[in-house]
Amino acid sequence: MNHITIDDIALEAGVSKSTVSRVLSRPHLVKEKTRERILAVIEKYSYTPNVLAQGLAGMPTKNIGVVVDEFSNNFYIDLLDGIDSVISEHKYTLQVMSSLWNPDREIQGIRSMLKNRVDGILLAPVSSQSPAVLELKKSGIPFVMVNCQAADPLISYVSCDNYKGGALLAEHINSLDHEQIIIVSVFDHESVRDRIKGFEDHLRKGTVSITRYSNAKTYRDGYDLAPAVVDYDSIRTKKTCLFISNDYVAVGFIARFLEMGIAIPEQAAVAGFDDIRLSALCRVPLTTVSQSVQEMGRIAARTLMEKILLNKTEPVKYLIEPRLIVRESTGF
Repeated sequence: MNHITIDDIALEAGVSKSTVSRVLSRPHLVKEKTRERILAVIEKYSYTPNVLAQGLAGMPTKNIGVVVDEFSNNFYIDLLDGIDSVISEHKYTLQVMSSLWNPDREIQGIRSMLKNRVDGILLAPVSSQSPAVLELKKSGIPFVMVNCQAADPLISYVSCDNYKGGALLAEHINSLDHEQIIIVSVFDHESVRDRIKGFEDHLRKGTVSITRYSNAKTYRDGYDLAPAVVDYDSIRTKKTCLFISNDYVAVGFIARFLEMGIAIPEQAAVAGFDDIRLSALCRVPLTTVSQSVQEMGRIAARTLMEKILLNKTEPVKYLIEPRLIVRESTGF
């Protein structure tokens, strides 16, 4: 049989075209005997569905869209690894793009994915109030927000309890010997604001000075900012604790401090947040808060697949429990 179609499969198996479609997209919805009969015909002719035709016909395309903020941060590499480990089990593939923290670019990416008829979208948004979130709600497509708590009670999300993570780190720093605390905020995002608020709310008050820097987003930003912090805050003469709200930036600080002869943790104790893989591998392993990034990706992907395959509509709100990981950068 040349150029076999889904109609041919249905005719030989003695079922409707829609039943064949369900076996290809949602096999659990078809009775076992019927499913086995259809799969036998599919295998007999080595039938491969036409993905473009599926999209045009409104059938599943077996593609999942993922929008993250940036590719340079290992956080998102770990997140994607967790996502892929789940969707690949269901024979789905990823379409991935980066918003570069730009709301206009984010919504353009969402619209492109909707045009390409992905079956669902995982979005790590620039903001919980991002226009892209509203666009997804209007589309009716299954989607889950990642690394951000949704303000809308009808939207599913998977995130870390960032406030509690900040509190855990503050309690650790309270136990250290220091004369000043420096907070470096990486970008203006709900997750970062929550972890800094948790940190500030649980610091022991009135004992040391606190200085805050902002808008350091990358390893290079941390590396470049470190000398100014050393000079302005007299780190060579004051025992200092630094809370840098992103591991990627914190590793940049550590690299520059070591080049400048700043002893870690004896002179400057450094702590980050995320527990990306690099944090345990840098020259002075980094104390940080783990938000189980790969597990976050896996949970978000499982939640989305349940929406797609099982038609689950109830919103899922999942907060991952943070864990303090104490390493050499603050001492043991």
